[in-house]
Amino acid sequence: MDRLPRELIDAILQQCAQQGPRNTVLELRLVCRVFDRFLKPFACRTIALDFSRLSKASGRRIPDVDALQTIGKYAKCMYIDMMVLRDEFEVEFLSTLLEPLPSMKEFIHSLQYRYCMSDTSFTEIDYHKRLLDMCFNCDQINRLRINLPCQLVGQRCNTATMILANTFSAFAERFKNMDPTGPEPVRLETLVIENITDQTIYNLWKNPSDVRSMMHVFSGLKHAMFTIRRVELADPRILTAWGRFLWEMFRIAESLDSLRLVGTDDDRPPRGLLKQTKAWLTSILEWRALALPVPPSFHAHPSLTSLALERLDISPMNLQSAAWNFGSTLRTLILNEVYLKVEQSTTHNRDTTKSLWIGLPNQRPEDDNLWMAMQFRILAPKLELVRASSLSYDHFLHEDLFQGGSILPEAASPDFDFVDPSGLGRSLAQRFVEVTLGYAQPPSPPPAVRPVVFLPEDSSHDHLVANLRPRPAGGLAIVDYDANAHHAAVDDPTGRWHRSLDGLYPNSNAGTLQTLHAIADTAFRGMNEIQRHRDEAALRDGVAGEPAQEGGWLAANLLNMNFLDE
Repeated sequence: MDRLPRELIDAILQQCAQQGPRNTVLELRLVCRVFDRFLKPFACRTIALDFSRLSKASGRRIPDVDALQTIGKYAKCMYIDMMVLRDEFEVEFLSTLLEPLPSMKEFIHSLQYRYCMSDTSFTEIDYHKRLLDMCFNCDQINRLRINLPCQLVGQRCNTATMILANTFSAFAERFKNMDPTGPEPVRLETLVIENITDQTIYNLWKNPSDVRSMMHVFSGLKHAMFTIRRVELADPRILTAWGRFLWEMFRIAESLDSLRLVGTDDDRPPRGLLKQTKAWLTSILEWRALALPVPPSFHAHPSLTSLALERLDISPMNLQSAAWNFGSTLRTLILNEVYLKVEQSTTHNRDTTKSLWIGLPNQRPEDDNLWMAMQFRILAPKLELVRASSLSYDHFLHEDLFQGGSILPEAASPDFDFVDPSGLGRSLAQRFVEVTLGYAQPPSPPPAVRPVVFLPEDSSHDHLVANLRPRPAGGLAIVDYDANAHHAAVDDPTGRWHRSLDGLYPNSNAGTLQTLHAIADTAFRGMNEIQRHRDEAALRDGVAGEPAQEGGWLAANLLNMNFLDE
């Protein structure tokens, strides 16, 4: 080692630091002082706190906070993983449900004393104090990712609200206790929150102290990514207010450059298929409530250049409002598994052409039509990069479409704009990208060969039709229009924080995923056992039992969540 040139040693260590994994790099620090001095800035760039290193019941040693005094200056990112933490209302529900089974008593006891906030694991005060110590010793942190508790069942999320509120409070302490004559504390620039719910957002904004903390935390944000879960579809207060509160958060971030909002719908194949909801199965109010809320018109953001929406349902008016609010500065638009919510009845939108991703060729939309591709081209003139995958519709059928014992043909198989008018078999997503970016469209196929043009609603924008980009020979490459292909091939600004805060090592915790799946599997077995006993009792009583869906639903509700194991 002493005989090697220092430049060669540095090059070797640089390669080791970049290839990882992080635990290997941490071990390499112990080789010698040279290794430690070179690798410490890489290995200690992200400080992590997960449930097992905080809970007294986990069996693992609680980290010594004093150790941060020597490495805190290298920390630029903090990764908090509390997904394993259980909500007391969730455990109470499972306890009541599984109480008849003696085999489940140990499981319920474990949930209560190992995985809930309590004196036997850790308390809210313990969590807040640990974060205060970490923020004090690591005062250069400007990137934060927090995985909030993810419930198996129930709509209460008090624990997740407490965790997020205390996290914001700890980071806000930097500003509450700052020296007026000293330098300003480092502000958070990147914030990633997994599993935030509509109920948590609502509860935070109803508490003045939490609002003050958010004012400090969000004031310097440049990049934000939220994975949002909808758990409240009944309380009208939350339904009407949570969306406004969500956009209030981003309004605080006056320098916000990129925003990514992700839903938690099941993303397993097949993707991008037409979703249909019938009025006699789901109420129109509940169906509408599942849409991503609209950003208020007075929230026009002067700095947002990148917007990404993934696994979400959104109404045409809300999507148009987003284009209006952010269009003046927007340069990048990413849409992945986004469903446009459209309604159909015998008196409204009977031909399903009022709200479309692209629209119909060679005809001008009517005044009450919303054809999104040209809307974005008009309202977001600076768009340079548009990528889309698996675009489709969430189609609501009103009751009057059900006549004579069957659904009217135009409602059962609506056309929308799924068919490529040029006869090339291009997907809806690919054609949306081409029209939004102003690419000339190939003509319709023989025998009636004619130009294919998409017109704006107002003739005052017809100059856009006269100024089209020439379409590349052979069409666009898949990485130039497909969001998933582009995400895999290019380090896009809306996705990098999802994978890695520090740009070196992935933000993942295999132990968390294993524990969550183990809890789900045990609950699944217990519910199946309960159902088996019910079926046997029904047979003894001479009553045909219905096969219950509880067990399968419970496990699927967890396993279908998009836990990050990348």
